[in-house]
Amino acid sequence: MREERVGTLMVMFLLFCSSTCLAQSKPIESAARRQIDAGNQAWIDGMKQGNVGLITATYTPDAVDCSQEGDCVRGRSAIEKQMKEEMAKLGKAESASVTSIGSVQQGRFVYEWGQAEASFPNGRKVVDQYLTAWREEPDGTWKSFRNLVIPNSVSR
Repeated sequence: MREERVGTLMVMFLLFCSSTCLAQSKPIESAARRQIDAGNQAWIDGMKQGNVGLITATYTPDAVDCSQEGDCVRGRSAIEKQMKEEMAKLGKAESASVTSIGSVQQGRFVYEWGQAEASFPNGRKVVDQYLTAWREEPDGTWKSFRNLVIPNSVSR
């Protein structure tokens, strides 16, 4: 049931993004691209340093972060708490990377998709495909507004 709900939500979100973006997309503004790249680098640095604050500084106060299982955490402070718990279990990453595969801008939102990876000393490796909606804030900064980890496979 949960997997169907996650799959349905993901499909609806992707269809909404693609239809909206195709209808009114434009090249991504250079300031947005620079800040999104810096946000992705903050994730890399935060994972390697074990510094969750670097990562959550890239989120809006009302951000929503969803796991590949469809469990969502609402609000930057709740996201930070959850990330600290995960970091305590995993430790600092030995290596981390983010590969942005594509992105499109629609007004004050940029929809970006790609893959994030981190390897940990215990031999665990995390490889997640993601879809992130970045939002331009009133002060001109770009922050992660919605983040969805896309399941690597769907059970039927």
